Amino acid sequence: MQLIDAAIAHISDALKAPESNGNRENQYQYILIQYCKPPQNKYNNRLFCYWNFDANVSQAKSTVTAIDRDQDVSESDRLLSLCKASADSLRLDIMRVLSKESFGVLELCRIFDMPQPGMSHHLKLLATAGLVTTKREGNSIFYRRSLPSSKNTLENLTRSMFDAIDQIALDSQRRTSVAAVHDDRALSAKQFFDKNAHRLKENQDLIVEFKHYSGCLQDLLFNEVLATNANVIEVGPGESELINLLINKFERVTAIDTSEEMLLKAQARLSKEQGKKVEFLLGDLSGIQSNKSPADLIVLNMVLHHLPSPQAFFKTAQQHLSVGGQLLIVDLCSHNQDWAREVCGDLWLGFEPDELTLWAHEASLKVGQSVYLGLKNGFQVQLRLFQN
Repeated sequence: MQLIDAAIAHISDALKAPESNGNRENQYQYILIQYCKPPQNKYNNRLFCYWNFDANVSQAKSTVTAIDRDQDVSESDRLLSLCKASADSLRLDIMRVLSKESFGVLELCRIFDMPQPGMSHHLKLLATAGLVTTKREGNSIFYRRSLPSSKNTLENLTRSMFDAIDQIALDSQRRTSVAAVHDDRALSAKQFFDKNAHRLKENQDLIVEFKHYSGCLQDLLFNEVLATNANVIEVGPGESELINLLINKFERVTAIDTSEEMLLKAQARLSKEQGKKVEFLLGDLSGIQSNKSPADLIVLNMVLHHLPSPQAFFKTAQQHLSVGGQLLIVDLCSHNQDWAREVCGDLWLGFEPDELTLWAHEASLKVGQSVYLGLKNGFQVQLRLFQN
């Protein structure tokens, strides 16, 4: 144990020095020490010291793990990969960006202003260490931060690292670059809807028609205790029959869309009397709702996969819901039909149910009733309720 004690004392002194220079990046570090194997070293291998400097506490906390090479080479290599991948300020920033949502390689290149080969190298190191994972969206691959698994012996270490990374905010330049990517996604969706509004319903019906799930939607929605004078918002109503269902149950409905063409399509399907019960607003939820009363019900019917940042929308919705208010999401489960991008303007090819559950929890929303429907064409629909 003298070797361990000496190593701890040595690195403690080394790490305390940069802490005083005000560089927050140096307040959280992983140090890997490799010692030659002396005869008296019963640990028989490498000594790994994991150091965590709390951003607010000037005190080092250490966990020491000695790994026997003969017993578990793979765990040793995994720890080495994790330490190597996290020992770079750029890769720490990449993990901060990917903590909230997924980005493609070219989007990350834009955010970090670097060529694709360099970004691909950093992503490979992070993926090898199990710190990021990929999700295929048709022909495109998006990266996101991994979820620490209880089956992984490095779970606690990974969670602790992620927590520390998230305590340090992205700099303003990176935040601006992320916002620019979101703006481009939103503009792309808006331009598609403006251009294809006349044939969008026909194209979307190739995937799923409203009648396929309207019965389940009514059962789900009307089982909830909502007054007829509830403040109800539908985001992206389009030409769906859902708005008719809503105005038959509630006295007033607000319809919001970023595409003027799609709002006109929604208006056109209502009679003059029905139209009096609906307020049509051009814009997005965060901009329009900021000066209005909290909503009792927010509905997205096949809209989430068009949003530039689906994960961020959950937090936006939570901020504009009343206490006990409901968020109803109707969308596709994850699929690999890339033609939906070109034909329907989908930014995302559906979502895993666990993704929506995770995003809801992160937004402090409670998971309510859920219904899953399989269609003959292979697509699956999920209807999910979340409560504030």
